[in-house]
Formats: sequence, structure tokens, C-alpha cells
Amino acid sequence: MLLDIDPLAMVIPAHIWTPWCGLLGSKLEFDSLEECFGGLASTVHAVETGLSSDPAMNWPVPEMAGRTIVSFSDAHSLPNLGREATVSRQMPTYVGLKHALEQNKIAYIVEFYPEEGRYHYNGHCKCRLSQSSEQTLKGGSRCPVCGKAMTLRGLHRVQSLAGETSKGMLGPDGFIRVVDGRTPFLRLVQLEEVLPKTLEVGRRSKSVQTAYRKLCVELGDELTVGAKAELPDLERIAGERVAQAIIRARKGQVSVEPGFDGQYGTVRVGLEGPVRLL
Repeated sequence: MLLDIDPLAMVIPAHIWTPWCGLLGSKLEFDSLEECFGGLASTVHAVETGLSSDPAMNWPVPEMAGRTIVSFSDAHSLPNLGREATVSRQMPTYVGLKHALEQNKIAYIVEFYPEEGRYHYNGHCKCRLSQSSEQTLKGGSRCPVCGKAMTLRGLHRVQSLAGETSKGMLGPDGFIRVVDGRTPFLRLVQLEEVLPKTLEVGRRSKSVQTAYRKLCVELGDELTVGAKAELPDLERIAGERVAQAIIRARKGQVSVEPGFDGQYGTVRVGLEGPVRLL
């Protein structure tokens, strides 16, 4: 119907691994884009990862070959705007965007830590049970506490369709790459999560809001702070402890308690030992 309205229209399936409504999620029972779109599958040039997966999880899936992998963020919650993003160097027009997606000419992608997403681990929230795919394969997909079916996570579905997952290689600049030239990506932790935990105060406290505004005003915006700002500038503006936390988050020096069955995961940034300048 969209292509009948305008042949320039684009369809991008969003959060494709989310169990309840994602195209390849465990509840919709599609194992491929062809099963869903039929002969029009070739017109779907891009897919969106959602919070509980990232490009590395999608790379081994045969369905992703030849398709552009993108990430978007919520438009209904201002603090979350841009927490996941797709960066293109094409002309900032609709036609430019369409060309970038069709030709896979994306510069890089900014990602959530997928473990922090609400459907990364298998689980049953009512019984407070979460499991890795390996645990579920051994014990079955029903909750061992109550016997009801668990919600199967995105990674479980990825592994069932691809057989394995890829982690890529984390470079000193924080970007994750693979040798076959796929679009690199960067995992970031939102400043609204880094600052309260680092300053040991509440998210809405005055010190957090002051540090947030100062960093973004002096360095440009939150993406620049998280992805590009250098350690000396961060230390000058927000102090050594905050600066180290931001650099460590960029380098992947974090621990994550994975989310499951609608429960968000928790990211903690390590703060022990000095940060080495890149």
C-alpha cells in the first residue's frame, strides 16, 4: 500500500527481535523477512536493532546480509532522544537518507548496551527468574518455578536462526568493527545514568543536572560527550571521577545485569584504577 502511494516510500521493521511485536521475535513466528513480506521483501533495505540487540548480534544472521542495520531511539521521551542513533554522511534530505539505507552508506551507529534492554535474557518476571540461552536450552523454555512459558529474549532468537553470534573487535576509539567492512558501532551509557552513580546522588539532584548541562554546553551535546570528548576536557569540566566514568563507558569497561521479560538491565561503570589516554 505504501509503495502504491509513493514508490519512494521506505519500510524499516523496528526492534526486530522484541518478543511480543518484533518481526523476528519469538511470539510472531516469522523466521525470515520473506515469510512476512513475500515478494516485497527485496524492497526492505534496512532493519532496526531495538534496545535488546546491537549490530554484532545481527551480523551472523543470514537475513541481514545485504541489508543496512540501523538504530533509532524513542521520540516520546526527551531524555532518551538520541540514546540510539544512526549517523549518515549523505545529504540530509529524504532522498539522501533513502540512498544511504539502500546502498548501506551509513557512517556509524550509536547503541545502548543490549544487555540493558528489557528482553535480553530469557525469563519470567513474576517469578523473578532470568536465564541465559544456554540455561534455557538445558532446562526447557518453561519457568521452573511456576511452569508457565518464559519470554524468550532477542539473543535466544538470534542464536536459533544464526547458530552463533559475533562480538566484533573493540578498538581504542571505542568503535566495534569486523573485518568484512560492516558499519562500525559504538556503545554508550547515557549521562543520566553515569552521573548519578558516579556522583552518588539522585538522578534529579542539582549536582547531576548542573554537571549534565555544563558538559553538553561546553562540549556540544551528549553524543559528543559520550563518544568523542577527550579526558582532559572532561576532567576540566566535570572532575576526574566523572571523566573516568565516561571514558570507561566508551571503552566497554562496564558490568551489566541483563534485562529480562520487560525488566530493564542495569549498567555499572568500573571506577578502579587510572584511565589510560588514547
